[in-house]
Amino acid sequence: MRAVVLGYGGMGCAGLEALLESGYSVQALFTHTDDPAESQWYPSVAELAARKDIPVFAPDDINTPLWINRIRQLDPQILFSFYYRKMLCPEIL
Repeated sequence: MRAVVLGYGGMGCAGLEALLESGYSVQALFTHTDDPAESQWYPSVAELAARKDIPVFAPDDINTPLWINRIRQLDPQILFSFYYRKMLCPEIL
C-alpha cells in the first residue's frame, strides 16, 4: 500500500519503522526542520527516511498549492501522521 508519512522525532521514527516492517511503500516523508532552541535528544525521522531512500521534505507551510499538488502526485492510498506539528488543510486530507 502506498503511503505518505508526516512525522517528527522519536514518534515519527517508530511509526515509519512500523510501516516499513509491515510492508508499506512509503512514497515520501514530510517533516519539520529542527528548532535550534530545542536540544536534540530525540532521533531524526528525516535521517531514518534518508537511510531508507525515502524522499524527505520539510516545507515551512505544507498547506500551499505546491505541496498539496506534490502529495497528490505521489498518489498515496493513505496518509499517516506521527507527531507532525501542523494542522493539515482539507485538500490534503
